[in-house]
Amino acid sequence: MSQETEEQYRSIFENAVEGIYQTTVDGRYLRVNPALARIYGYDGPEELIVNLTDIAGQLYVDPGRREAFGELMVRQGVVHNFEARVFRRDGSIIWISENARCVRGADGAIRFYEGTVQDITERKQHEEKIRLLATVFLNVADGILIVDPELMVQAVNPAYTAMTAFEIDELVGQPLVLFHHGSHERAFIEEIWRTAQQAGRWQGEIVTFRRSGEEFSAEMTVSAVRSPGGTLEHYVLTLADISQRKYQEHQIRYQASFDRLTDLPNRWLVCERLEEALLRAQRSRTKVAVAFLDLNRFKQVNDTLGHQAGDELLKMIGRRLRNVTRVADTVGRLGADEFLVVAPDAADRLSGGRLAEKIVYSMNEPFTIFGQEIYCGASIGVAFYPDDGETADQLLRNAELAMHHAKRNPEQRFVLYDGTMRAQNGYHLTLESDLRRAIATGEFELFYQPKVDLAQRRLIGAEALIRWRHPGRGLVSPAEFIPLAEDTGLIWEIGCWTLYSAARTMASWIDRGLEAGVVSVNLSARQFQDARLVGLVQSVIEESRLPPDRLELELTEGAMIGDIEKAVGVLNGLKGIGVKLSIDDFGTGYSSLAYLKRFPIDTLKIDRSFVRDIVKSSTDPAIVGTIVSLADSLGFATIAEGVETREQADMLLQQRCTCIQGYLISRPLELPAFEAFVRRPGLQI
Repeated sequence: MSQETEEQYRSIFENAVEGIYQTTVDGRYLRVNPALARIYGYDGPEELIVNLTDIAGQLYVDPGRREAFGELMVRQGVVHNFEARVFRRDGSIIWISENARCVRGADGAIRFYEGTVQDITERKQHEEKIRLLATVFLNVADGILIVDPELMVQAVNPAYTAMTAFEIDELVGQPLVLFHHGSHERAFIEEIWRTAQQAGRWQGEIVTFRRSGEEFSAEMTVSAVRSPGGTLEHYVLTLADISQRKYQEHQIRYQASFDRLTDLPNRWLVCERLEEALLRAQRSRTKVAVAFLDLNRFKQVNDTLGHQAGDELLKMIGRRLRNVTRVADTVGRLGADEFLVVAPDAADRLSGGRLAEKIVYSMNEPFTIFGQEIYCGASIGVAFYPDDGETADQLLRNAELAMHHAKRNPEQRFVLYDGTMRAQNGYHLTLESDLRRAIATGEFELFYQPKVDLAQRRLIGAEALIRWRHPGRGLVSPAEFIPLAEDTGLIWEIGCWTLYSAARTMASWIDRGLEAGVVSVNLSARQFQDARLVGLVQSVIEESRLPPDRLELELTEGAMIGDIEKAVGVLNGLKGIGVKLSIDDFGTGYSSLAYLKRFPIDTLKIDRSFVRDIVKSSTDPAIVGTIVSLADSLGFATIAEGVETREQADMLLQQRCTCIQGYLISRPLELPAFEAFVRRPGLQI
């Protein structure tokens, strides 16, 4: 070899981008160029040769690959594009590709190997990325479409064909047809592509369709993919079928807003529409008529024909009310056998009277239920905005008061609210005066009704029940004076007295070693809605020095109707003090079960209406069992009220409701009698 040729060879060897080497058959480097040293992380060829003396053991991640390399060399004399993972000097791993040959002596024996090495790590990473993307494309649950800038479909994944039932050849190579006909405005569709082009991404909900033509809701993302130079290459569309979620959302909204039995707006929704009607009436200076209905013979129907007949009657009532009212009117069911009609844009009081007459006429026609004709009239009270109240609450109360006047006077088919109604009711006026005096002179006292756990046969607490010992009338029923206290605003003072008295009594029992469990106190809707409630409970706990977990507050579902967010805030405030919370009369209210999981409560109190007929009813045991299962799933306890017989208690036990309250255990007891009950050994049932 001439000196010039040798210099050219040396220049190529020293300056080549690829690594070049010569190695012994047993795996030692004889000669390497600078490029190979750089690839393997050494400062120069000499350092590599000195330190890397065992190629199989030091270089290859899998020594078996070196064995495969050697076998190929022996068998073929050359290797092409031999790929392997190797260690660099710092311990990191890279991929290399080798091309090598055997150099033999005159006797045919292998003298050494020589070859070249390329670092292909970046290429392998790119291939792995492509493999992973292909795996995602094929296996992801969301549908994926790839379309070119002219919106021709280039590829679809199996999830999209499964979602829509289209065949691949019906889509690929065809123009993209994605939106269900008539579901979206052209401007909306154009905005999708404009946003994807300009911002690189669009995300939102669309209505698309299956091969059968069935439409469904989907959540779609459109991503624009551009070349390094910025040219739009294609769009990637991902679609998730959210039709089931949309259905569930609809069901939740329905349950929160409509009475499931009659399909009428429930108390919350009808009151919301009343508020909206009042706002419109304020702007247009018109009237709003509010008709409050209470059925006259509903209890008799329930008692004689059963709850199923009662349910059918309520459905028929709802249909008749909708038939005799305008499209603009709202007919709602408030609960039990009470209905409300909101008639916006009432011309005058006469038009409200005509509405009531139409309702009375429709109610006078017989109802045919299970082949039997039933007559069920209604007592109707009507109030008007702005004549009889400026707020929804005032109108409801006044319409209800007018309804009670109609109920007390059967000869009157309906009654329009009169501002003198309250003044004409001398009994209530006198009772209100006496009630104010009772607060000042301390005529109230608390009775205690035991609560027990049948499974453990032990007392778990007591419900504090207020009684009014009137100096002239004797004991006045809470059913008589609590509504009056609500109407007059006296309920706050009475509620304060009840809370303080119950807490002090429970603290006294604890001090005396009398184990009475937890004392529960009822909160009215007005108390719950009063902004002072959380502060009051905190003061009661501090003043009485009662451990907060020994006080339970009972609230009705109705107390939390309306502003759910506010209700959750109040409940969290009470829970933060440490007191226990329970929902009273559960199952009879109209709050949405969707919100129940947000309430930080401890106990669901099963209403006595489900207990009363649980032995003979075919549905009440299932209802109780459902409530218990619901409570279990949400982490709540359950207790049934109104338990009067051993048979009822046994049936409750079968439904896994072990805690009960009612006359089977004890009537509400005066303080000394309750203390004697607690001291009595054993639970006798």
